[in-house]
Amino acid sequence: MNILSRRLLPTLIPLLLTACAGSIPRPLPQSQSAVTAAPVAPVEDVTPAPRMLRPAPAADFWSDMRDSFAMPGCEADPQVMAWARTYTKQPNRFEQQVNEVLPLIVYAHKSAMKHSVAGEFALLPWVESQYRHVPGQKNRPAGMWQIMPQTARTLGLRVEKNYDERLDITKSTESVMNMMRRYYDDLGDWRLVDVAYNAGEFGLKKTLDKHGGPSDDDGLPDVPMKAGTKEHLVKLMAIACIVRDPERFNVSLPRQDRQDALQVVQVSSPQSLAQAAKQSGLSMNDLRDFNPAYRTSKGTISSSLLLPKSAADQYKLGPVDPVADVADPVADDAGAGAPVKSAKHGKTAKAGKNTGTVAKSGKSKAVKVDEPQVVIHKVNNGESLWTIARRHQVSVEQLMKWNDLQSQAVKPGQVLKLTASR
Repeated sequence: MNILSRRLLPTLIPLLLTACAGSIPRPLPQSQSAVTAAPVAPVEDVTPAPRMLRPAPAADFWSDMRDSFAMPGCEADPQVMAWARTYTKQPNRFEQQVNEVLPLIVYAHKSAMKHSVAGEFALLPWVESQYRHVPGQKNRPAGMWQIMPQTARTLGLRVEKNYDERLDITKSTESVMNMMRRYYDDLGDWRLVDVAYNAGEFGLKKTLDKHGGPSDDDGLPDVPMKAGTKEHLVKLMAIACIVRDPERFNVSLPRQDRQDALQVVQVSSPQSLAQAAKQSGLSMNDLRDFNPAYRTSKGTISSSLLLPKSAADQYKLGPVDPVADVADPVADDAGAGAPVKSAKHGKTAKAGKNTGTVAKSGKSKAVKVDEPQVVIHKVNNGESLWTIARRHQVSVEQLMKWNDLQSQAVKPGQVLKLTASR
């Protein structure tokens, strides 16, 4: 390197570095370049989504009912707790009573929600009648809502010798819930709505005009009322108290069976009650139990029927033939040598070489056998598949499957399996 080069080198090196820094580099292949993500602003309060969304659990009817309550709870008054404990003195019996009327409770609650009425009033028939369809005598209340004849006229319900709409579950429930909503719009307190229902709206208004309205506390309304009227309100709050906290009273509320849900079915052309019973697969007793406004079994249906969903589905299929060629599970089991126990009659049922046990008056006797038992039931007069299913706490669909039934129609003397074959 000559002298000139040595002199220029210190000058050229900074110039070369500056030129390199200002030049635009060629992009390298993706495999050779380091990929750096652009900075992203942090996101706060994010819940990671699950990989697989599971279907929501079925709605709990009792939970929905509790959410619809609008009156004070169990601690409103010592009498409320006292009556709640009276109702549940025999927990098993209480549970059975609730199970028997659950379709009516669900139906009444649905109507209450439709009219924006406090959920407690779906339980009002428990206080009035235990949900029984009380036949009205002359100048006496009738139906599960215990409607007086004069009130029926005000509500536009027909009261005739052979047909009484106070006993019509659909029409009476609709009318009562309409009235409850009107009472609340006038009174502004659901406790007073119950007082008005029991003692009369006009009498209550006179009392309020004279003594003023109740204080804003969570107890019983401090307005003058008769002892019977006060007890009526206490009983309603007591049954609601049990629904609020059943474990407190050592009871378990029954699960709602969707097949038991009551549905209004429109009748396309007039037909007799006997025809409707046959078409729905219900006994005449069951059909009239859901449609008690007909005071005689010879009535004619011209507008609508109230039926459990399972019976309503069958009714919509049209007329069905009488039961014929129904397989006899006893004969089938006898051929297989399976032991059988009967759910009725107090006599031992023989099946092949093995003898099972029977349930006298609906109660089973345990007897040791070497093979699994199949519980059977002999259909009695007035029974239907629906009533048998409810009594033994199984579904209509299960009974139909276990007995290879194509319809819900059954006849007296027919033998049914109450358990699945094993």
